[in-house]
Amino acid sequence: MIKVKNASKNYKNGADWALKKISFQMQAGEFIYLVGPSGSGKSTLLKLLTRQEKLTSGSIQVNNILVDKISDSKLYLLRRKLGIVTQEDLFLPQHTAFQNIAFAIEVVEKNPQPEMIYQRTTTVLEQVGMLDCQDKLITELSIGQRKRIAIARALVNNPLVLLADEPTANLDIKSSVEMMKIFLRIHDAGTSVIIATHDSTMVNSIRKRVLELDNGQLVRDEKFGGYTRISDPKDVYVW
Repeated sequence: MIKVKNASKNYKNGADWALKKISFQMQAGEFIYLVGPSGSGKSTLLKLLTRQEKLTSGSIQVNNILVDKISDSKLYLLRRKLGIVTQEDLFLPQHTAFQNIAFAIEVVEKNPQPEMIYQRTTTVLEQVGMLDCQDKLITELSIGQRKRIAIARALVNNPLVLLADEPTANLDIKSSVEMMKIFLRIHDAGTSVIIATHDSTMVNSIRKRVLELDNGQLVRDEKFGGYTRISDPKDVYVW
């Protein structure tokens, strides 16, 4: 479903390599953690997958789309396949949770019917446990609640893959656990998931495939891996 081959990203005319010849494949239905220290290239890789950044060399393919070759006028075809949750969730501040999610449908669908918008929006709100907050303004929600709305918005167009960049950053332990449960439900429902994270407890609690980046290079690709090669058994959530 996703094929990354020798993907490299360079800034400053050769002096700063954010990624160096990254190669991996992701099959449909997989759940992948991207781990590594700050500046290791996690966010850059997600931006390359979504074509927010362009490759310096190498190739990326999402299903039948060659990401590095697609024209700007057809980027919407790629973005329809990807649900994106960024570190900084941007919303329409004077709109409700429902309206912010519905807007994501309206920008990709041609003349969407109100019944379809209502059905899809309420479905994803229920999926993230926020149906009761659909009429609240975004500004009335907590950080954790806004993150749930961001996930719902990313899911509303039925993406093949959900990409999340540091989704538990700035959340307390209880909210982090609830967030992790949401991602597991999303995965169990059939959506592939890639999460870039510094949350070692999340990674160690729910073992999935781990891709570890360091200094722009892929240094580990481990099935059912921990946050590091040697994990602290106490670094897990208990619920």
